[in-house]
Amino acid sequence: MTSSRKRPATDSLPVIPAAPPAWSPGDARPPRRATPARLQTYFLRRLAISGSVAEAAAQAGTTPRTVRRWRAANVAFARRYEETLGGRLEILEDLAMRRALGADRRPVFHRGKQIASVERHNDVMLMRLLARFDRLREREALQARALSGGGQDDIDDIALLDAASERARHQDIPSEREEE
Repeated sequence: MTSSRKRPATDSLPVIPAAPPAWSPGDARPPRRATPARLQTYFLRRLAISGSVAEAAAQAGTTPRTVRRWRAANVAFARRYEETLGGRLEILEDLAMRRALGADRRPVFHRGKQIASVERHNDVMLMRLLARFDRLREREALQARALSGGGQDDIDDIALLDAASERARHQDIPSEREEE
């Protein structure tokens, strides 16, 4: 006579992976024990990814005002914050340069078939980038002169360049229809 006892199924046992999955900064969660140093580090990682202070602060569970207080109170955090923003600025400049120099290819159709493609270049963006690099070069030259023994005139020139930069940044960009 055979026994009617059931054996445990071996197929339902959990499988343990040999190596833990690779950790990536995009999968990071806020720290479990939220100490100020851990929150600041998490905030800086989020800022490097998103580029938005408000978004990074919200993901870290703080407010932008708290971030401003951290910057005022902690010199090391302020330095790391500036480094992170500098890295984001380089990424944005590279992206803008790629968009300014790259061509936008648009297909041309006739009776439902593609017969050609037209390349359009973003000349306005290219001109803005060139003007920005010219202003940066002038500002660096003025700062070097001011540090090497220049007077108050050079500092006034730097302030004028900054004001001109802000005005140029807020100018309206003409649309493509206005240019043609």
